[in-house]
Amino acid sequence: RKGKEIMVESDTPKKKKLQEQIDAQVARELEEQQEREDIRMNEQIPRDEEVARIHAEEEIQAERAKRKGIILEKEQVKKQKSSEEAVESKTPTEEVSEDKIKEMMQLVPVEDV
Repeated sequence: RKGKEIMVESDTPKKKKLQEQIDAQVARELEEQQEREDIRMNEQIPRDEEVARIHAEEEIQAERAKRKGIILEKEQVKKQKSSEEAVESKTPTEEVSEDKIKEMMQLVPVEDV
């Protein structure tokens, strides 16, 4: 009877080999996916840096404009104060020239008292 037994292949080596093939395929797909993700990130990083640079530049310009506006406002206040002081410092006689005063005196008749 020993010689008549049929040799039956075990399913275990086939399952093991199939699992190895599946694992290898999954590993390849994961590597490809990771590579695509790396490429995408490498393309995205420069775009993000450019956007960040633009925003920073806009903030700097806004700050400069704000400072310039404050400086201009202060200068305008100084000019306004100095012009107000100049108007206040003049006396009425300084505003009217001597010639004008003489003209006015000639127009007004002088009455003998």
